[in-house]
Amino acid sequence: MATWLQSLPSNVGEKGGDLAARRVAFVVVATLTVLSIPLLQVSASTLRICALVASMTGTLFLMAGLAFLQKTHYAGITLIPVPLGMSALVGWGLPWLAGGLGVIVLAVMGQNLATRKCGLNKMMGVNSSPHRDLDS
Repeated sequence: MATWLQSLPSNVGEKGGDLAARRVAFVVVATLTVLSIPLLQVSASTLRICALVASMTGTLFLMAGLAFLQKTHYAGITLIPVPLGMSALVGWGLPWLAGGLGVIVLAVMGQNLATRKCGLNKMMGVNSSPHRDLDS
């Protein structure tokens, strides 16, 4: 594991719904990734509808983070552009590239869930872990 990642304090936890929102975002992106694979023969319009629902979910997470002071920013920031990008790639006839984008995003999200460390949280000053402060 990279040393810069180990130096980050744990800043992902249950406080403010951060961990739950990340799990929901992971499941949503995984579902869209599977749906975008051409072997399943899901139509582009069906994937577009699923992507719009996913992006609306991301908007709700981002609004909860900004308006209601919850810690769901990461899920909102992830769920707005990623599903729309995947939908665009499928619409342009590049479903395998959409699946690749989903796999890359899932890898980053999985790493954040597994290590409970997130550089984006540190950059935004968000700490949902009850065990540590950002300054430690």
